Amino acid sequence: MKKIEAIIKRSSYPIIASQLASMGYSIIDKRNLEDSKIFDKQSASKAGSTGLKAIPLSKIELVVSEKDARQAINLISKKSEFSTVQGGKIFISEMEEIIDMETLEAEQDIETEEFSFPPKPKIKK
Repeated sequence: MKKIEAIIKRSSYPIIASQLASMGYSIIDKRNLEDSKIFDKQSASKAGSTGLKAIPLSKIELVVSEKDARQAINLISKKSEFSTVQGGKIFISEMEEIIDMETLEAEQDIETEEFSFPPKPKIKK
């Protein structure tokens, strides 16, 4: 499993969320980022204005299977509405295990349906 965190334009969130949902995934967290250092040129500038406007950004997080990771990354990249100059970011990390909060049992290989340990060797005495 892969955890994907991406910085996207807020306006692209509904499109990305709906297309990820059609793949069977939902965004587990969305946060609006403040004080963006990424700017867009305004079409009509006012007197005394720099002609730049900060772009409202959001950070999204989701977990996808190993086989769907590249497809989800490509979707986010294409639909994020960033140009190559603006440079949105996508961060990918490996999910090592999941722990059930109630039982505190861990699953090491979270992509398999069933996890079994190999049989222990018999020791002769």
